[in-house]
Amino acid sequence: MNSVHYEALEGILGATRISEKADDLQIYGKDWTRSTPKPSAVVFPKTTDEVSKIMKYCHKNKIKVVPSGGRTGLAGAANASHEELVISLEKMDRIINIDPINMSIRAEAGAITESLHKAAKDQGLFYPVDLAAKGSCQLGGNIATNAGGLKLIRYGGTREQVLGLEVVLADGTVLDLNYDLRKNNIGYDLKHLFIGSEGTLGIVTQATMKLATLPKELRLTCMACPDFESVTKLLGLVNLRGIHPTAFEFFTQECLDLVLKHQKHRINPFQEKSPIYTLLEFEKQPEGSLDPMEPFLEEAFERGLISDAVIATNSTEFQNLWGFRENISESVAIEGNVRKNDISLPISSLPAFINEMEVVLKKIQGVQMFLFGHIGDGNLHLNYVGDFKQDYTEFRAVTRATEEEVFKLVQKYRGSISAEHGIGVLKKADLHFCLAPEGLELQKRIKRAFDPDNLLNPGKIFDL
Repeated sequence: MNSVHYEALEGILGATRISEKADDLQIYGKDWTRSTPKPSAVVFPKTTDEVSKIMKYCHKNKIKVVPSGGRTGLAGAANASHEELVISLEKMDRIINIDPINMSIRAEAGAITESLHKAAKDQGLFYPVDLAAKGSCQLGGNIATNAGGLKLIRYGGTREQVLGLEVVLADGTVLDLNYDLRKNNIGYDLKHLFIGSEGTLGIVTQATMKLATLPKELRLTCMACPDFESVTKLLGLVNLRGIHPTAFEFFTQECLDLVLKHQKHRINPFQEKSPIYTLLEFEKQPEGSLDPMEPFLEEAFERGLISDAVIATNSTEFQNLWGFRENISESVAIEGNVRKNDISLPISSLPAFINEMEVVLKKIQGVQMFLFGHIGDGNLHLNYVGDFKQDYTEFRAVTRATEEEVFKLVQKYRGSISAEHGIGVLKKADLHFCLAPEGLELQKRIKRAFDPDNLLNPGKIFDL
């Protein structure tokens, strides 16, 4: 970084909260995607006022910046590859207030998601955004990517939890939208522009989030299904019988085998193999009410929707069953080179889409497909896995052609190429599969209105 700029930023933050060290540039300059970071420096503000001062200086001197949270993204939205200044929010991690009457929690953007869970639980409440990366992802990043998670079917994603935001704009203006209100009908609800914007419109510094009542004892069953059509019909039966799931997940036999391969301590509860498995979690009924689990499973068996089912009867079994779903991504990463897709479809279209997709996938040689996801909200995670011995660039080229065919099917069924990971840099070229030119142009106009100099996270979502 230019020494004049470095000294100016050092004057705002002090010598210990700005770095040009190679290790820091490597760590803070990228997310979980494969990329070569090249930021100019990293700064570590502790307050909104410091973020504002940094942005005022960057705006005056036309310095491009990349906001940085927990860097657990999978689309390259946190990558700094062109000498940008990285603004890490990790030191802004305070939980400011929990309001048990208003059922809300206010925290800084750097607060770890799992710390919100703990703080809420200590008050007998529940923060419902539950992600595999909850131990390292941060609130600001969750908001910037509109993170989904395992409990979306019951509570909604991050967007549905946001009551208010505090945001620093490109020119350093602090925009206070941090209301703690359930109703606030005062014109354009500006906070929604920042949710899912991947840090391109402003830097979230604080947020007020909804809390829910702490779930009572949870019931969990893992069911073996003969095909994908049975899975969607099973979800229909769940809704028909008035069961309110906190999670409804699925994974294939290939995923189950992979987790068993790489996690030897896990116990396979099924005697026979099945094409696909579902996890249904819901709250135990109040004392004296009829437990819906057994009659539901009996009806599912009678309808031919499941061939086997296992019910968790204690915490060990509960964790073992969830472990098969939660450890797929880790096992996939151990297995070989990976290309990940994160798509969503109307739930009723999933069986037809899967059938057509399987025809496409048969064309690709030397690559395994591991499919899992959140069936309750139509979200599929596709993982193309190749041998580590294969050159990664070659692997990406081989799988890219198949990926484009899959995206054409997503377009045909009016789905989305990004259900929860965002666009970042990796999916910019594919945005046209689910966003019309008019919609893309309107997004660009919004970006120019908020950030005419293109200083905030440039090159993410689209190019200007």
